[in-house]
Amino acid sequence: MERKRLDLSDDVLRQIVDDHFSARGDPGDGQYSVVGCALEPFSACPEGFLAEHYALRVTVESQGQAEELSFFVKCLPIDNPVLTAYLEEIGSFRKESSVLQRVVGSIQPYCSWRTVAPRVHYAKGERMLVMNNLKSDGYAVVKRQSGLLEVSYVQQALETLACLHAGSIVLEEKRGKRLPELFPGVLEENAWVTTATSTRVKDVANVIKLYSELVKICDHWQGARKQAILEQLPALIRKIYSYVVPSEEFRNCFNHGDLWCNNVTFKCNGQGDPVGCVLVDYQLSRYVPPAYDINMFIHLTTSRQQRDAYLASLLDHYYQCFSQTVERNQLRACDVYPRETFLRCCAHYRLAGLIHSTMISCEVTLPGAFLEEVFGDLQMTACFMPDRKVWVCVKAFQADECYRKHLIELMDELFEHIE
Repeated sequence: MERKRLDLSDDVLRQIVDDHFSARGDPGDGQYSVVGCALEPFSACPEGFLAEHYALRVTVESQGQAEELSFFVKCLPIDNPVLTAYLEEIGSFRKESSVLQRVVGSIQPYCSWRTVAPRVHYAKGERMLVMNNLKSDGYAVVKRQSGLLEVSYVQQALETLACLHAGSIVLEEKRGKRLPELFPGVLEENAWVTTATSTRVKDVANVIKLYSELVKICDHWQGARKQAILEQLPALIRKIYSYVVPSEEFRNCFNHGDLWCNNVTFKCNGQGDPVGCVLVDYQLSRYVPPAYDINMFIHLTTSRQQRDAYLASLLDHYYQCFSQTVERNQLRACDVYPRETFLRCCAHYRLAGLIHSTMISCEVTLPGAFLEEVFGDLQMTACFMPDRKVWVCVKAFQADECYRKHLIELMDELFEHIE
């Protein structure tokens, strides 16, 4: 694949390489030559729903020594104008570029011992980002059935989340302003919006339609109980809108906002144990209390059995890491987020995490054969939940036992909030 497909000129390549050398503490004097460049799909299967992904390999030569550098490229879909229009509507590239370079870039110094996001080496308007390739640094997505992770991985991710959340609060304390004042407009909600003309409103309506269909065709619920669920489900799902606005009761902070398994990368040691975690895809970030991210992530990556057994200890682990980050920056955790307040916040946002995880699990846990069907139809990738994708999810629910059991488990827990 030729680099001109993405308009990667010689000057752009040098800018990318210069920033790479600067980031690793080897700025040099620019005395190198670019002697090779290759662009290829990042993986055989699509890694996400909201962009195209490529691996950029640049070979440089300096003083007779050649070195191959690897970068991750994320760009608007070149061959899918309908999806491009959707991404431009929700502003995902604009948000991620601003979030990574401005917001996370300002947070990272307050948790410098732990990388929380990839570094942006180059951004082209609102169409393309070139970042360090986390695979080259030993990080990878952990593929598990239904996106569920072992507790050791969940703990590592919570450590990174704690650094990210706490670092954003430290930033506010040091600057004397809240994030919306420091970065006007950057963290405006772009996932669960109520603007009548937004495609996302139709997406939510279709999620409600999907789960209503699943309840209808599944004999797991019967009679009056099934009818009560069908009547109350729309209002329950739409409660998500009340949770994505900044809280007036609990302290808000920077939230990643989209913590399904493909957006969480891990580094493991020689024994296969996770020792680091970096989050990717900051396209739907928001400004709400930390418990939103925490509950969403835990519901997306653990089973009901795991949550029943480990939730309290996972929250303890998060709060310990959060406190350490705050205190390493000469602040007191009991002042910025007392433990009792934190636990009340987690209890309040548990339903938010459950609703959010249920809404997106129907898509992000689709079995491979059905994902291929989705990615093979441009119209089905043109937004989060178009009409045709509803029926693909229904087919998967009927055909795949693992997918069906996972969604039923989420629905069972969600429907506990229906009388």
